[in-house]
Amino acid sequence: MRVFLAPLVVVAACTPSTRAPTELADAFAEAAETYEVPVEVLVATSYAVSRFDQRFGEENREGGVGVMNLRVGDTFPSMPLAATRLGMSEDALADSASANILGAAALLHTEALELQKLTGEPVDTLEEWYPLVAAWSGSEDPLVADGFAAQVYDWIQWGLAGEAPTGELVELHPTALPWRESRMAVSGSGLVYQYIPACSSNFSDYNRGSGDIDYVIIHTMEGTYSGSISWFQNCSAQVSAHYNIRSSDGQITQMVQEEDVAWHAGYWDYNKRGIGIEHEGYVSQPSTWYTDAMYRASAALTRDLCDRYGIPKDRAHVIGHNEVPGCSSGGGGSGCHTDPGSGWNWDYYMSLVTESGSGSESLGGSGVADGPRTGTFDAKVKSTRYGDTDTCSGSLTGAVNGGQVYLNGKCTLVGHADKVKDLPVTWTGTVTGTTLSGRMVVDGHDASFTGAVNADGSLQASFSGSEDLGGDVGAIEFEVNLAAAP
Repeated sequence: MRVFLAPLVVVAACTPSTRAPTELADAFAEAAETYEVPVEVLVATSYAVSRFDQRFGEENREGGVGVMNLRVGDTFPSMPLAATRLGMSEDALADSASANILGAAALLHTEALELQKLTGEPVDTLEEWYPLVAAWSGSEDPLVADGFAAQVYDWIQWGLAGEAPTGELVELHPTALPWRESRMAVSGSGLVYQYIPACSSNFSDYNRGSGDIDYVIIHTMEGTYSGSISWFQNCSAQVSAHYNIRSSDGQITQMVQEEDVAWHAGYWDYNKRGIGIEHEGYVSQPSTWYTDAMYRASAALTRDLCDRYGIPKDRAHVIGHNEVPGCSSGGGGSGCHTDPGSGWNWDYYMSLVTESGSGSESLGGSGVADGPRTGTFDAKVKSTRYGDTDTCSGSLTGAVNGGQVYLNGKCTLVGHADKVKDLPVTWTGTVTGTTLSGRMVVDGHDASFTGAVNADGSLQASFSGSEDLGGDVGAIEFEVNLAAAP
């Protein structure tokens, strides 16, 4: 079985951290090598389920813990299975991101061996790991599992750059994959991508119509998109919402018909008179999970609901879960829940609902479309010891994902090709409105940069830095200008 150890570039972020800058990267690489699981699978899966956040061992809504979302529930008990497989305690897997990753890799390796027994063929290409990634969703519904794996494989194909709460920036280089050509696409129509019904014991069968619905209620899942869908399908959950929305791209899954009463508000009158919309992520991490794609998809859905049911498009009728009056046992409402939290940008959201604003200037996210990106760069390198300057130009490839930009490339210095050879450039950043900022690594030397998002969606940035290498080289000064197409 081949092990896919694609380059994983990690640089220290601007915020200070008490941990080693490469802790997560080392953990992913070690787990990949130890258990023969592609590092791309581990990194992209971790980003999908946790955005690289161990969350201090706290369980999310679907019972997942840590950067790999090891489950403690009965439906998909990956936490106790991983603990047994590694000979560790569950507390150790909850406390340590490295152990959490290692446990996930051990379980994926075991499942790969089981698949090999069934097929008679080793799981030795990235495409062949697809069903194992789908199973990691923990959902028995093939639509949910497939949707989860598709999201993970999108990130493998596009590349990603994510900053963990520890301050470490984890990057995954884009990988060309034909995986979509060999799977059946699931397509939806209108705003809703798919309808996956919640368990009938998690909502009330009604026949609501125009005049019966007065509120749209905004929730945060405190967990993942696939996990929330699976939770509403669990007949013991005793909870549901009409719609779930995914962070990365705004994909919408409907789970309760609008005429029926979902159990989401924690206050019967507001359940009976409201439509509940759940958003992937955590209240404590708004800048990580509340993406522009999710805001826009949610606002379009809310606008459609308001138009069809005659609901006023104002903050008295489009409210947060925390604004529901009362507080019941096991339910929501003020005093019980804080979602969507102070990080939810109500001004921006309502401007989209009312169509009074179209930009993302007030949003800590991105109005730049996700997908593959290409660009170019020009580099200038000067040695202060020798006083000479060399130049080169190169191409960039990568992607934009949820407001995060990842591009990399290399060029050959004109005058010193025999000495320096290829000059690698890695460019990662975050789009906020019309501003682009982040880190750039040139031949192993990194510094921050600032840039701009142009009206046509193209990106441009510049970088300069220096480092004293000592010896015969002396100080090296870098100047790099980059541009990425829309």
